[in-house]
Amino acid sequence: MSQHQILFFGVALACLLAVFLAGCTQPPEGPGGPTPTLSPTATTASSLSFDQNSNGKNVTVPLGSELSLTLPENPTTGYSWNLSHSAGLALVKDAFTPPATQLVGAGGTHSWVLSAKEKGGQMLHGEYRRPWVPAGTVTYLDLEGGFYGIVGDDGRDYLPLNLDAQYRVDGMRVAFEEEEAGDIATIQMWGIAVNITFMDAIETYDLHVLVN
Repeated sequence: MSQHQILFFGVALACLLAVFLAGCTQPPEGPGGPTPTLSPTATTASSLSFDQNSNGKNVTVPLGSELSLTLPENPTTGYSWNLSHSAGLALVKDAFTPPATQLVGAGGTHSWVLSAKEKGGQMLHGEYRRPWVPAGTVTYLDLEGGFYGIVGDDGRDYLPLNLDAQYRVDGMRVAFEEEEAGDIATIQMWGIAVNITFMDAIETYDLHVLVN
């Protein structure tokens, strides 16, 4: 065999070896073709839904999750939800959805989405009331034989002279209107003496949230 033929067979053998090695390095093919390369996917935050049936409950949620709260609301009556929350919860969405029906006076729903940003005990508190009517908290004071007063949201203390028995509940949230009783002396020596002209118990919503 000539030197030229030996060189030719050497080159051909090298080419065959290169093709074989290239085939070994290709990913295996499945029945429908090449197996796709898997890439990591982003993890989405879990979403937990709550409504009026969750009022007063204690719930545990993971850090970073979203809490969705939906409550019925009818602004045509003048009443609306005022929602507050602790610093560890961040408000993401606040929206009112009108009713599907065209009937006058029909109510809709108010929804909020909050994100659990900090671990520990958190709180959601809502009040359904007319925002222009003053509000306060009925408080029992164990002084001079005991009596009920109202600690107003305006920072003032009120001593109602005609508080109805149904509102004598320590801690009750109330909306009220009053008239000062004038220059009158009371044995309680507390707050501003007033006569209640309107009072209504405020509907409240509370959700105790433990973020872990």
